[in-house]
Formats: sequence, structure tokens, C-alpha cells
Amino acid sequence: MDNGEKKFLGYAAFLLILLFLLLSLVVRPTSGQEVIDCLVAEVDGVPVSLFDLKVVEAFQLIGSVPEVYKDKEEMLNSYLDRLLVLELAKGQLGASQEELNQEVDRLKNIFGHQEFEEKLASLGMKESDLFPYLQQKILYDKILSSRFNQKLYISLKEIEDYYQQVYVPEEKAKGGVPREMVNVLGEIEAQLQKIKAGQQLKEWVQELRQRADITIYLDCLRKI
Repeated sequence: MDNGEKKFLGYAAFLLILLFLLLSLVVRPTSGQEVIDCLVAEVDGVPVSLFDLKVVEAFQLIGSVPEVYKDKEEMLNSYLDRLLVLELAKGQLGASQEELNQEVDRLKNIFGHQEFEEKLASLGMKESDLFPYLQQKILYDKILSSRFNQKLYISLKEIEDYYQQVYVPEEKAKGGVPREMVNVLGEIEAQLQKIKAGQQLKEWVQELRQRADITIYLDCLRKI
């Protein structure tokens, strides 16, 4: 290979690297704003973009109710957990247009119509662009409902312990008078059901993670 060919190959390699860097910073035009996108993670070879994470964060789609995350990496990991669960039911479950419309209405009720539209505009999105993310949430909820739909056994000892160790101290801390245990049995059992289901979900997701190939790109995550 002569010097001319070497120079040409070197120049071509430089252009490819430059092109990759430019593609890693995709600018989505919005109303006076720019949204920088990049590859924030890969799950079994499937790319997850920073833009994806910004969407689910903006519209609080990670969890049935808004959750508090210590940092962005924790929020990302929660989203990746969901993607792992969704992969199990790929092609087996779906979301109807009616269900998608109901989710849109739910978000508009939470944020108000104006804020909902502002969130879309800030991300350079139309309402229909949100549908794939809403479908993820709908399918995830269906999977959990199917897998954890049976009531878990709660012993009287567990109820008594929760009453003494959690319920009574919490009521006193609020300045209230704790009700007799017999009057809050249903509430405590429901709470313990929720706690146990959460523990089972956590263990299940940990098993999925052990079998998955996950890569997180922290440099990209810091741009959020």
C-alpha cells in the first residue's frame, strides 16, 4: 500500500468518526429549544436514547404514580427494567387505540391541557409521537397485572407486626390517635400485599438483569 492510499484511508476513517459524532448529537428543533440526543444505554443490543428517557421522565411514564429517584442513573435503570419485562411479552400483547386515547386523557388530566401541549412542544413531538411510549406503559401494566394478579398470603403475625411497628408510630407522628387493629385490618393487609408484590417484582427483575446484556453510557446520561 503506497502513501497515497494510506492517506486516503486515514482521511476516510476520520470522516467516519466525524459522522458518528455528529449522529450522536441529533438536534430536534422545538419552540426556541434544542433537544440533544445520544445513546444512553443498550439492552441486549437494543439502543435506548437519551430522548426516550426525557420523554418518559417528562410525562411521568415510569411507574403508575410519579416516583422519586435519587439520580438520573436510578431513573434510567428503572426504565431499563421495564424494557426487560416488555421484551418477554413481545408480540403477545398489544394496546388498542382506545387504550392509548385513555392514557392521553389521563396525562391531560394530570398536567392540564396547556402543560401537556407545552411538554410535547419542548420535545419537538406531536401527540401521536407519544403513542409508542404510552404503549410501553400499557403493556407493562398488563404484564404485571397478569403475573401478580393472585392475592398473596398475609399472616396474622405479619399484620400485628406492621400494626405495632409501622401503623401506630406513623399515626402518632402525625398527631393522630391510632385506631384499634381490628378496625384497620383491611388497610394493613392491602399495604402488605403491595409490599410483597413489590418485593416479588424486584426479585423477578433482578433475575432478568442477570440474563441480560446491559451497557450504560454515563457521558450521555449526564446531558439530561
